[in-house]
Amino acid sequence: MSASPSTSWQLVLTAAERRSIGLRLAGDLTGGGLLLVGVILSIWRPDQPRISAVVSAVAALVVGIPVLMRGLPALLSPQPRHTTDQLVSLALLAAWAQGAFVTATLVPLILDIGRLFEERTSLGAREAIAGLHKLEVREAVVVSSAGVESSILIDQLSVGDRIRVRPGQVIPVDGLVIHGHSAVDQAPITGESRPEDVEPGTAVYAGTLNVSGLLELRITGLASDSVLGRVASMLRRVADSQPQWVRSLERLGAAYVPVVLTVAATTLFFTESVERAITVLVVAVPTALVVAGPAAMVAALSLATRRDMLIKDAGFLEVATSLDTLVIDKTGTLTTGELVVSSISLADGLSRARVLQVAATCGHGSLHPVSRAAVAAAEAAGVQRAGFDRVEEVPGLGARASVGTEVWRFGRPGWLRSEGVSIPEHAEGTGVAVDGRWLGGILLEDTIRPGAQRALDRLRAHGLDRVVLLTGDRRAEAERVGAVLQVDEVFAEVLPEDKLRVVEQEQSGGRRVLMVGDGVNDALALSRADMGVSLGANVSEVALGGADVALLTGEPERIPELLDLARRSRTTVHQNLGLALAIVVVMMTLAIRGGISPLWGALAHDLGALLVVLNAARMLRHQTQDENTPTGGSGSGERVSA
Repeated sequence: MSASPSTSWQLVLTAAERRSIGLRLAGDLTGGGLLLVGVILSIWRPDQPRISAVVSAVAALVVGIPVLMRGLPALLSPQPRHTTDQLVSLALLAAWAQGAFVTATLVPLILDIGRLFEERTSLGAREAIAGLHKLEVREAVVVSSAGVESSILIDQLSVGDRIRVRPGQVIPVDGLVIHGHSAVDQAPITGESRPEDVEPGTAVYAGTLNVSGLLELRITGLASDSVLGRVASMLRRVADSQPQWVRSLERLGAAYVPVVLTVAATTLFFTESVERAITVLVVAVPTALVVAGPAAMVAALSLATRRDMLIKDAGFLEVATSLDTLVIDKTGTLTTGELVVSSISLADGLSRARVLQVAATCGHGSLHPVSRAAVAAAEAAGVQRAGFDRVEEVPGLGARASVGTEVWRFGRPGWLRSEGVSIPEHAEGTGVAVDGRWLGGILLEDTIRPGAQRALDRLRAHGLDRVVLLTGDRRAEAERVGAVLQVDEVFAEVLPEDKLRVVEQEQSGGRRVLMVGDGVNDALALSRADMGVSLGANVSEVALGGADVALLTGEPERIPELLDLARRSRTTVHQNLGLALAIVVVMMTLAIRGGISPLWGALAHDLGALLVVLNAARMLRHQTQDENTPTGGSGSGERVSA
């Protein structure tokens, strides 16, 4: 069971970080509560304004002192380095000087929302690593040279040791199969849509699940050197970028504070009017500038939540408008990973129903996806399975059933040949045989998600003119999916490091990459891409940690909707910054000319902040076209042969 968001935060935060956030939240809640009390008192007892003013002033102190402690030392330093905290400190001092305690309380409260976004971004890699730890196995069963089993911690294993992994167990380290046959579910690591049949000589990876047979492995890599370990190690080096609007505000702050002080001093020098100088400082208070980004981010988050989008990195606002390449995982993203029968090849004189009957009888009770697909196809066609004396599953190879005096088989062509079945060279798919006679082959297909093609078309319309398909699946299947969806390039049978290299290769060519995936095998690529999006309700916690945005539904059409939201959000941020600057310039001009008093100046910058918030709130009224149009919730999906 996945952790709740609050639990996930607790897992990746240190005690000091949790204490710091707890103190900040306590201060914010206390200050906000006191401000609410002050406002209520001013309405309830208008004849005693001092009481409400004192309560509001205490609220302003509670939330403002931490900001001043960060901003004033640098502002008063002999070599000041101007930052956003200094801008807010200047805003608070000016607001307090004017008695605008409501403003002095709201400014740091709104700013703290923006800081939480920034800090939430920095937790991405640590959340991914916490998710990886849940896939790790702590103990392994080691086999001695005398064949004796013993359970030891995986940290005590050495390369070359022999271990046994029973059906239903997770493989603890990377290794090479030396004895046994089985099917291994490698979806968490490679993205393979069906369990991989393994035999002696096949490499298997830590974190994958042994489905059906007893395996004996020779260890080829320690836990830290496994594919799972390398993914965790690389994620530790991921540095999440700071949102662009924060960097813009920091650059503005470096020049803004000195310019404002210079203008105020110049006004005082030439006009000899203290009131005009104070008014310049009041109207220049950057309240609107400070809330411009966070207000838009809060609106974007609210709208995204309505659309089942979990935004984790505020930087996506800026990046989304410059993306030109889509790198997308196949299984679980464009396809469902559920196998269905696409066609059946028949021997002369055989019927489709006969082949389905044999396959469904052999596959009765099996959990293997191929057997389940055959059973489902038989049931859909109204074909009854035969009565049998015994059914035996041969892990990783197939199944045989004893039906009267006959032996029915359903499995891999190579295994059928080893069982004495004569199979024609042109035979395709999973073979079906009775005794030594080949009856036909069943071809399977992976279902493409409804709306996948439309989603790709809309993304191309957004300017993503190159689409690259990545998958751990077999090349033939990957290329057929790519042909159906008309992608530009296909990379098949890839591991997590390979997906990372593909993203880096695209970026080295000057491309701006949007990566979409859903599992551990995508986490590295999601982290490295200019923008990473994890898709699907069953998306792994590792993919959630590595991605900037998680789409909690499996609908591919949510991806272009996300870009629509990102572009509207970015536009709103820029509108807010422009609006705030315009108000400051107009008000400063009036202040210098003596056309406005300090009181009206205070009202003006409050009005500017209000306009910025209202402009951001317009996003909440927006409904995308697909909110009124179903997006593939019903109907059959497109399919491609596997």
